[in-house]
Amino acid sequence: MNIGYIPRTLDQQEKFFLWEADQFIVAVLIVGLGVSLGMMLTGLFGGGLAAYLYGKLKSGKHQKFAAHLMYWWLPSSISIKTQITPPSDCRYFLG
Repeated sequence: MNIGYIPRTLDQQEKFFLWEADQFIVAVLIVGLGVSLGMMLTGLFGGGLAAYLYGKLKSGKHQKFAAHLMYWWLPSSISIKTQITPPSDCRYFLG
């Protein structure tokens, strides 16, 4: 008897259509870029492909994988500054 959906973990991310939220954002950005450039079919194909490849990249990794990538690879002037973590360009610690 199927009563309802039970998530595997309590911290499972929200899903839009077939993708998790961050994959959906990647797809929507690329589709929007394709539509704004007048290449709707190319944007749809590229957005779907990019979301699929991003999903393959982050499979088996932490669910905040995108936030970790942005912390390490974007300049510290763009990323969010916290009091606990040092800037991402300070990679070598003493002690």
